[in-house]
Amino acid sequence: MTRQEALKHFWETYVKDKQKEYIEKAEEEYRSRKDELAKDFIESFRRICLNIKEMQPAGQKAKIGYINYSMRRTYLLERKHAHVVEAFDKDWYFDTYPCRGIYDSGWAFKYLDALEDELEQLGKKYMGKIIKPDIERIKLEAAAAFNQSIVVLVKQAMADAIRLKEFDEIAREPDLEVRVGEHKGISEVIYKGDSVQEGSLFL
Repeated sequence: MTRQEALKHFWETYVKDKQKEYIEKAEEEYRSRKDELAKDFIESFRRICLNIKEMQPAGQKAKIGYINYSMRRTYLLERKHAHVVEAFDKDWYFDTYPCRGIYDSGWAFKYLDALEDELEQLGKKYMGKIIKPDIERIKLEAAAAFNQSIVVLVKQAMADAIRLKEFDEIAREPDLEVRVGEHKGISEVIYKGDSVQEGSLFL
């Protein structure tokens, strides 16, 4: 069996089913804890709004145009379970004074690590033809599916988050967007202007 044949066999025999299994575990965790998880998300949103409130009077932050919850691939490889929360003005990534915080997304991404661990063990059956970079690539490709659990949570919690007095008190653009996705990659618009979005994918 060549390495390419081994990878194909590994994917078809183990990877597809194991990805599905662990994604379902993350979804089940969300369903069983969604009220508690919503509170945690809302608290992270409150904290970023407080940070914005501190920066705006000092002239370090203009009206907010974007609040991003971003999955970072480097974090996932290091098993750091956190989304970076960033507030930008209308210039988005060109904002010279970004405001940053952290959201603990371990409730979903611990299952991505568990998937990696099991695939590493299963890969040993292939006598060195499945190597660590193969497993890491599979992990990163699967990350977006686990991130969808975060998207679902934020959609659920956003209507309450925007009622926070801390959000009401920040200066913001009329079409402010709250997005969840990958850092400088694909992200989903969860909130825009004055309404929670159905959500569609944008680069």
